[in-house]
Amino acid sequence: MSFGNSIVAGLLNSPFHRLMSGTTDLIRYTGRRSGTQFTTPTQYAWAGDDLIILVARPESKNWWKNFKTEGDIEVLIKREWLTMTAHTVIGKEDPETIQPMLDAYLERYPKTARLFADETKGSPADQAVLVRCRPR
Repeated sequence: MSFGNSIVAGLLNSPFHRLMSGTTDLIRYTGRRSGTQFTTPTQYAWAGDDLIILVARPESKNWWKNFKTEGDIEVLIKREWLTMTAHTVIGKEDPETIQPMLDAYLERYPKTARLFADETKGSPADQAVLVRCRPR
């Protein structure tokens, strides 16, 4: 974990977690190939009972690929670890499924829409990669 992520993780695990717990979580998962346990902060939004994580700049990240097939994930919210099942939804492959989740995310974080400003790459739904986490 990078130095900055370690600071965020420390804060989320502390009594001062309220400063970030409404927008930021920690995810903990085991790498599909390495078997190594990873922990990283992400920004989340709720869509009903589903916790939605937008993968900003997915071409530069790999963690979300662990969930191309459904997998176990733990999510720390408000200093409580929730056991969930995660699955990556790729907009180009499944625009109908991703659209309501993306809408919920953008409603919570409207400024995030600027990530999809390049219309030559398609609609926001076509460009989006989300990880949907569901309670087990």
